[in-house]
Amino acid sequence: MARAARRFAPLPGLFTFTVDVEPHGADRAGGETRRLLALLAEAGAHGTFFVLDEVARTDPGLVKDIARAGHEVASHGHAHRHLAEEGPARFRAGMVVARDRLGQLTGAAPVGFRAPYFSLTPAAAWAPEVLAELGFAYSSSVLPAWNPLAGWPGAPRQPFRWPCGLLELPVPVARFGPWHLPFLGGMYLRWLPPWRLRSLVRRWAADQRGAEGALWSYCHPYDLDEAAALERRADASRLASLMLWLNRGPTLPRLSGLLAGRRSESFAARLPGLAAGAPVFAPPVAPGLGTAAAPAE
Repeated sequence: MARAARRFAPLPGLFTFTVDVEPHGADRAGGETRRLLALLAEAGAHGTFFVLDEVARTDPGLVKDIARAGHEVASHGHAHRHLAEEGPARFRAGMVVARDRLGQLTGAAPVGFRAPYFSLTPAAAWAPEVLAELGFAYSSSVLPAWNPLAGWPGAPRQPFRWPCGLLELPVPVARFGPWHLPFLGGMYLRWLPPWRLRSLVRRWAADQRGAEGALWSYCHPYDLDEAAALERRADASRLASLMLWLNRGPTLPRLSGLLAGRRSESFAARLPGLAAGAPVFAPPVAPGLGTAAAPAE
């Protein structure tokens, strides 16, 4: 863990540890999520857990455990599909149910939302207005760069507001050649070699020009489930399924290193600071236009 902590040393002392809680395998999400809860408890840290409605429906005790541990419970949507596949009407109807369920389980309606696959892209530019109408305060759903999975090139890389007033917290990215990678989460955090991860950390920190930055990490329960059997995912190719299954061992040590000497607070707790001075981003695209991303994560 000490070596992992040194890789993240250039990053600011405050960030948000986030988890996308979604089912995988034979309902193994609960056990792995509780491992993450134990990791955060040991570090004295608090994070934001974006819970898919399927998990809230089938494992309500897990949602209550997350809230009882002092973490923010936010929504990961009503179905694990790209937003562009939903359409405004179906998305709105599903989110009414999902938000109400989380509110009943935790005692407070969630204020945060994260789209599956970070799929708030130009093809789903209608989504922020729907979320604002339903009472959400922020979204964490835009990957502000080209990406083969889902991305919005040209979107701001710092917190911004949509014209409807909803705050957006884009994925932290760092430049790697012509690309910008979401280096602090998912497969990127697992697969990047230590020297490359270290260079991306330094590059992100340098790009902030001394600012605290809206830094956050993300992971899924399956990212650390080394005991799971290889399965072909319905939302991924054979190769992508293999890549998502392999190399899960580094996840926990790297997350531990990220927490070492750093303070994690939930998005809800950080909202006033993250929203301060956030500019308005008016997308130069018409709602419903754009290219839907490929279904992989």
